[in-house]
Amino acid sequence: MRFLKVSTYYRDFLADYYTRDPNVVNQSYDDQYSHLMGQCFAWSDNYGRLLSEKEFDTMEIVANAQPLQKKWAEEAGLPVNLSLTDILLKQIELFKPEIIYFQDSVSYNGDFVKRLKEKIPSLKLCIGNICAPFTTVQLESFKVFDYFTVCSPFFQKNLAQYGIESVIIPHAFDQRVLQHLNENNNYPESKLAFIGSIITDEGFHDLRKQVLHQLISNDIPFTFYGNLPDRSKVALVKKQASYLAAKTFDSIGLTGLTDRFPLIKKGRNHSSLPKAPSIAPELYRIALAPVFGLEMFKALSRSMIGFNIHIDCAGDYAANMRLFETTGVGTCLLTDKKSNLSELFKDGEEVITYSSVDDCLDKIKWLLDNPIECRRIARNGQQRTLKDHNFENRVEHFFKELIKRL
Repeated sequence: MRFLKVSTYYRDFLADYYTRDPNVVNQSYDDQYSHLMGQCFAWSDNYGRLLSEKEFDTMEIVANAQPLQKKWAEEAGLPVNLSLTDILLKQIELFKPEIIYFQDSVSYNGDFVKRLKEKIPSLKLCIGNICAPFTTVQLESFKVFDYFTVCSPFFQKNLAQYGIESVIIPHAFDQRVLQHLNENNNYPESKLAFIGSIITDEGFHDLRKQVLHQLISNDIPFTFYGNLPDRSKVALVKKQASYLAAKTFDSIGLTGLTDRFPLIKKGRNHSSLPKAPSIAPELYRIALAPVFGLEMFKALSRSMIGFNIHIDCAGDYAANMRLFETTGVGTCLLTDKKSNLSELFKDGEEVITYSSVDDCLDKIKWLLDNPIECRRIARNGQQRTLKDHNFENRVEHFFKELIKRL
């Protein structure tokens, strides 16, 4: 059985990766790919790696890693000016998969997937994945998939309203990370750390922004690694233009045109004309450069407490990767209380939760005043994650759902 997984990585991670290791682009495709997977970013190569142990013939593609994809095209004897989309199509065509799994179904859906089903006669299942906000316009383009994986009941319920089948498979922790935590780990020790971005698009991080502002207002020191919105007028005008273009094209039935241009497609993330971000200047002052992959794990492991707050659209469900990344490296997780969290961790024993901004501040002070208890909870949380929330368990669940549908 030939299984192909198509991913896209954060552009900021890829920019940081190629800046830190500029010579990697001179290596062969296989060596570049192995080096990139060694960064343990997101799901890395875990699905392909573990399914290959079940005698699947697997391939994983990072479709937007331009140097990597261009190297593949060069080694395949293809024109170097091929677009990344054309390179991806050629890879799929040559591999002849029976199963394709798109980790990023916002970038690849609709006409693209229809085209694959027409061009690849071997294809039996086309699976999508959703763990981020989507619009009603995008929902129509999701119907081309046979089914979806989602990281939260929130997304499952939304998809079900439109007759789209999905399976809940939470994120996980890559245990291979633990082998590398002490390699050149020069990140400073901290009592409290927040690692993440603030995106001001609707459905993303308004609550996160409010909580971080309160930490500053209450003089609670914390280490912050992450991206903040560009405050320039140029950035705002670009967002507004993207929104207006997407709204115009979609309203007159030219949704395919919106899909073709990523910058216009981003306009669908807004339900109204974007406004300038309202972020406290102090947050910009203390923000350190974002960290990703192994660097993120190293920085996180140096903190006594890892602060987490979900994306706004997560609703009342715990689902993000930071739950497992924080506990996985042995840092005490302080996270927002969600209705399903008890299915993942024991509150007060394996993690600590908060239900309001005031409660969050109180819990931080309590953990700082009780370091022995903090370390005990951190140990328990790590043991739970290593036992239950690993990729071996997640891929086994994925495999069983897959077999049902073949």
